Amino acid sequence: MASETTLDFDQLLAPISDEAPSGQYLRRSDFERFQRAKDARAEAVNAERKIREFAMYDEDELAALSEQGQGVEVPSSPDWRSVLDQCVDIISHHSKDLWVASWLVEANTRRNGYAGARDAFRLVSKICETYWDGIYPPHDEEDGYLDTVSQLASLNGVEGPGTLIAPLEEIPLLPEYGALTYAAYREATVGGGGGEVTENDFDNAVRQIDLDQLRQQEEDLAEAIEAYKEMTAVLESKCRVEGEEDHTPPSSQIRRTLETIQQAFSNLTRNLLSSNGDAEPEGDGETAATGLTPNAGPKVDLAQAQVNNREDAFRMLMKASEFFRKTEPHSPVSYMLQQTVEFGRMDLPTLLQKLIQDSSVLKNLSERTGIPVKEDEYDDD
Repeated sequence: MASETTLDFDQLLAPISDEAPSGQYLRRSDFERFQRAKDARAEAVNAERKIREFAMYDEDELAALSEQGQGVEVPSSPDWRSVLDQCVDIISHHSKDLWVASWLVEANTRRNGYAGARDAFRLVSKICETYWDGIYPPHDEEDGYLDTVSQLASLNGVEGPGTLIAPLEEIPLLPEYGALTYAAYREATVGGGGGEVTENDFDNAVRQIDLDQLRQQEEDLAEAIEAYKEMTAVLESKCRVEGEEDHTPPSSQIRRTLETIQQAFSNLTRNLLSSNGDAEPEGDGETAATGLTPNAGPKVDLAQAQVNNREDAFRMLMKASEFFRKTEPHSPVSYMLQQTVEFGRMDLPTLLQKLIQDSSVLKNLSERTGIPVKEDEYDDD
């Protein structure tokens, strides 16, 4: 069963008033309220940046800087709760504004993980379906809906990673283990293994988690993907106006990120969330076996050098890749091994889409073999 809803949809989707269901354009009627929400979001993003910068220093470096009178201030935690509260207040009581809705997407994803992203995507869809004729920012005679959806476009990014990519990758892949994010999993499996978290940490931790929690995480992620597809379809239908330039927000980066995370989760849980649904966690239930405790940092646990299954084989290939990277940095062998592991963890449809760039070839292959492929995977969005 998926997580309960994280937003009050009745409140958020209710008309602002009978006379003005969409409310007012705050940038003209109540700019200070709009600016406070915008500033709160900017402050939260800046706090996250400072935390990342602080994490680059080790204890010795911090001590040395302190001795030199250049102590590095410990950054404060980003206040996404405030961002979320202000966005909810504006959308519920003042304005159906898609800029504010896009900030809500960022805040609710950070606060509530995949379920938060799911509900935020659903909210954007419902706002557009219900209030499009009076949506804010309003349609422009020259630029069409360019400004209306510009902040939603920034979530995905146009020429680079969007503002929602990193937050999605930083959601804990395994419930209750804050350090075990998709970003950490990628580093441990195909990024050379230079991070604090090892692939073995993931393999061990997943067996300590209640199966119902894993199933809930699985459903939350699947529902987030479906909600994003629905939101994309709604925006496409609204932004494509005859005689105007199509300003449908790009969507491919978020879609691919979510689907890649889903594949990683499937790799981790394939032996636990099987069709029989009767699997039980392995081990004695002690978290000491993982070197991790819920919501705590990891202790490195070396993987066993035995090859008992395909994941063991992949780990050995990554060790070989790391060996060649250190001893023969000029050689392509390290990168080829990493690519082999990445391909090996993909299902066949995903692998074909990765290897075959020509959509017509993909379509023909699908028709001849029955292998499901997504033709829109190579859209320019």
